[in-house]
Amino acid sequence: MRWNLSVVALASSWGFVWIIADHLSLGALTIVFWRIGLSVLVCGVGILVSGRTDLLRIGKTWRWTLLLGPGLALLWFCTIEAMKLSSVAVAVLATYTTPVFLALFAPLFLPERLSRVVLFALPIAIGGLILIAFASNGGGNVRPLAIAIGVSGALVQTVLVIIQKHVVREVNPIGFSFWIDIFAVAALVPVLPFAGRVLPSAGELGYLAILGVIFTLLSGLVWLMLLRHVTAQAMGFFSYIEPVSASLLAWLLLGQRLGAPIVAGGALVLVAGFIVVLREPAEMPIAEVEVAGMPQSSTPSPASAD
Repeated sequence: MRWNLSVVALASSWGFVWIIADHLSLGALTIVFWRIGLSVLVCGVGILVSGRTDLLRIGKTWRWTLLLGPGLALLWFCTIEAMKLSSVAVAVLATYTTPVFLALFAPLFLPERLSRVVLFALPIAIGGLILIAFASNGGGNVRPLAIAIGVSGALVQTVLVIIQKHVVREVNPIGFSFWIDIFAVAALVPVLPFAGRVLPSAGELGYLAILGVIFTLLSGLVWLMLLRHVTAQAMGFFSYIEPVSASLLAWLLLGQRLGAPIVAGGALVLVAGFIVVLREPAEMPIAEVEVAGMPQSSTPSPASAD
């Protein structure tokens, strides 16, 4: 249960991402570029200063980063662009179809059984999410393009989670995360001329640093480590905690009103999450990958997905 609770805590922190992204006047491509670029910069400097360049060696799994990097950039572009085209409400509804796709596809591509707990809790959480989203902005400015971009992002995230679930068993998360971000930045550079204003103001740079260092670098490392212990279906499901967190933070920090539908929707999501936390088992332990000088477990790891 502790691993499930850890994912809940991580997803709760992501509510700040919506608050910051909605505050910035930069375009989606620019926000994603700076978010990932600052993550790469801080991670690279940290590795060099510590003298642990060995962490950058990730073996044969490097080829997966060629796909995961651009995929990550595309995912975050779709999420932010859907919000910019419509509203936070519509973007939340479209993007958070990921758990549904993971419930359908994870058992097909991963050594996971179809989770009856997640299937039972999904309709409860989706109902709560609908209440939160449409109460937040009176239904939002619903544009077909925004919905299409949001759902596309959800499909991309489904593929990314399934791939990461395979690869994370055999690689240290620091080097893996670094190379994913490197290839994400490389994928973004050619399209930056179409991004509009690229240089942020001093105030915007501070917010982008928070997104890059805390909610990309550190959050991404924690995500990869937790992915070793929690099923992909449960990881996707717990992301429903994020919009509840965003609504509460908007109330606390921005003074936005919490109406009865938002409170009721949040309660439904939390109840559904509580069910999964209590009833969804953690995965069987897997071999630990040597990270920062820690010894490996003597238990052989499962067969590689490569």
